[in-house]
Amino acid sequence: MYRLGLVFGNAAYATAATLAAFFLGLALGGRFFGKASVSFVRPLRLYGFMELGIGLTAYLLIIGLDFYEIYYSDVVSFFGDSKSVLLVMKFVFGASLLFFPSFLMGGTFPVLAQYIGKNRDALSKRGIVLYAINTLGAAFGALAAAFYLLSEHGVSVSYAFATALALSVGVLALVLDKISFPADPESVESPKSPEKPTNYTSELGYGQFIMVAFFSGALALAAETLWTRMFAQVLQNSVYSFAAILVVFLLALGLGGVLSYLLVRLGAPSKTIFILLLSSAAILIGMSPTVFNIATNGLEYLSVNASWITYMLSVFKLSFIVIMPPTVVLGAVFPFLLKAAPSIDLFSGPIVGKLVLYNSLGGFVGPIVAGFVLLDLVGLWNSIKIIAVLYGILAVLIVYPAYGKRKIIQLLLPVGLIIGIFILKNPPLVQLKTGEKILDYWQSSDGVVSIVKQPENLEMRLDNFYVLGDSKSYLVEQMQAHVPLMIHPATKKVAFLGMGTGITAGAALNHDVERLVAVELVSNVIPAAKRYFSPWANGLFKDDRVSIVADDGRNFLLGTNKKFDVIVGDLFTPWHAGTGSLYTIEHFEQAKKCLTPGGIFAQWLPLYQLTPKNFNSIAATFAAVYPQVTLWRADFSTTRASIVLIGQEAGSQLNENTLRENIAYVIGEQAETKKNHMAGLFYLGNLEAIRSRLSGVEINTDDKRSIEFKAPILSQQANAGHANYVKGKELNNLLTSLRHNLPTDDDPYLAKLPKDEIRFVKVGALYHRYLYYVDTGNDLEASRIRQEIQSVAPEFLSKVN
Repeated sequence: MYRLGLVFGNAAYATAATLAAFFLGLALGGRFFGKASVSFVRPLRLYGFMELGIGLTAYLLIIGLDFYEIYYSDVVSFFGDSKSVLLVMKFVFGASLLFFPSFLMGGTFPVLAQYIGKNRDALSKRGIVLYAINTLGAAFGALAAAFYLLSEHGVSVSYAFATALALSVGVLALVLDKISFPADPESVESPKSPEKPTNYTSELGYGQFIMVAFFSGALALAAETLWTRMFAQVLQNSVYSFAAILVVFLLALGLGGVLSYLLVRLGAPSKTIFILLLSSAAILIGMSPTVFNIATNGLEYLSVNASWITYMLSVFKLSFIVIMPPTVVLGAVFPFLLKAAPSIDLFSGPIVGKLVLYNSLGGFVGPIVAGFVLLDLVGLWNSIKIIAVLYGILAVLIVYPAYGKRKIIQLLLPVGLIIGIFILKNPPLVQLKTGEKILDYWQSSDGVVSIVKQPENLEMRLDNFYVLGDSKSYLVEQMQAHVPLMIHPATKKVAFLGMGTGITAGAALNHDVERLVAVELVSNVIPAAKRYFSPWANGLFKDDRVSIVADDGRNFLLGTNKKFDVIVGDLFTPWHAGTGSLYTIEHFEQAKKCLTPGGIFAQWLPLYQLTPKNFNSIAATFAAVYPQVTLWRADFSTTRASIVLIGQEAGSQLNENTLRENIAYVIGEQAETKKNHMAGLFYLGNLEAIRSRLSGVEINTDDKRSIEFKAPILSQQANAGHANYVKGKELNNLLTSLRHNLPTDDDPYLAKLPKDEIRFVKVGALYHRYLYYVDTGNDLEASRIRQEIQSVAPEFLSKVN
């Protein structure tokens, strides 16, 4: 998933295509090897070869992805802009890469079940233990991958370790088989007819067995999908947060296997156990939104000022409270089917093969239906209710063949539950502060997009707390387009990676552009912006020059054959899962390939969300691709500063005529090109000034996404006061370094500007320091710098006052 997301895109549909391909392979592998296992006298040996096959075929992914990256743009060019066709193509390609290893993985459980399940009694006990241990191993694997392997060693080493582990398991199985298998093969008995368990008290019918196997997979993974979206409303949505949820989910499934083992030993009727399990699942899932709402105190952001360790403990604690109880019950359903399987004339392997087939098909269907149908149709809370109700209905269908009073008594519990779940009140979806009002919202697998009205502002939010833009900041958002376009001599084609409110992209239409592409990952942001932010978007949604594309920005660049004069990267939240790939050297190189000669790539950075280490890593990575890097500001904020890294060809210099011509696009027709344009106010400096500071800094790559794995930790430490964001004093230190290490008069990027214009670069630096001292209450220094500004550019203060 981590590797495929880079080339398929982090859009939800591409993720779903990958998951679907994986579960399809599991399903077909389970069925094939379940049937085939009976023919093998030495199933442990077969299992060993299968593990070797998993390790070897897993390397197809590496070869296939390299091929995909080379030819993806040609494929996109051939198919055009048809998203549905491209999605099918991605699914077919993903399935071809994942099919062989996942096909073999799907067969491992049935083959081992055939090995340990000499009779049905042994299968019902040993098979459940095998399932529980395997699932607990999965939880450990997810924990190790997310919290250690990927962050410390990168994708390649982690992937090599995982495949080597599979190979080692295969070799170990072959050795154990060699040791345990008799020297005389003729002494080994051929498989006899399968025996019925001796303690069968109440069996499921074959149709019920298939139904429970399918829906237990579909509903469990649908619930996990919805819970992940639920947790996204209160978490720092980093790779660690989502990994913690997955680890708890897998751990609970493993404990469900332990519960199933204890239930088997009770010897109670299978139908009774299933009715209790499914009804309990309905109760616990149906109550999970209410429990979540109470545990988060009405959807408050989780442990906002806690240290990193305390924050992660809070995530695990919340997961244990909300997810653990229902998932333990869900985890007991699948393994209990090993006992409750109908007494059909099948060996252990084929029985488990059928179970894996239908359960994995359910895993294939469930997340897709939950993420792309239910969320869009009925929203998050009602989707969770529907999953809970379906568990209740499943319990009813288990009861259905019974008769008389017993049937009525057994029906009371699930039917009562279904009614109760529908009556249960839904929690709020967005937490509102005093004076705030929610005007509209959209729900999908991408997240919850909401429009919140404040007394003098209109905000667009994603997942409750991530502000994508607001009307009060429209001037700053406009400058995020004006600054890079103001530098380029003749911007005709421009692309924006990230659209948000559309205010930034809309500002570009004031320039003499011929074609504008705005790419937005979260599809529901597009109708939200169109409906509520059109008054500030400068006709973005009506202009014929504009194309708005719902896609992953990086995937868009990988697939396009078009060239742009300017490409602008939005303010991507550094710790958000997936955004680390938008700060890697590979992404910056791909953007460079999409530029026309003399083109500009502009990457905006939210300094108030970056620590100095984060900033240094991004800047060093950017500078490794673009030989000429300059820094510019969007405004003069000392606490929420947004700056942009401008990447250009070597030897690029700021041109006075270009600035004079383009300033009219920024301030309107009232601009007088013969007068001072004051564009230098927004210039911060040349990255050459801090090259020594970036020496030895870790480069952020696709293989080792240090930003994605370190930014969450550093940001949480900053929230707790154990580290600093680049704001206030840290921001002042950065700007001072730029100014002192390479003075304005010596900056080669400014060499073509007249002295009268260069002075405004100095004025900009002075004005920021003036505001910093005002904010910190140092009136004496503020007054001194104000006088200095007055002596350098008296007309400036008259304008800002």
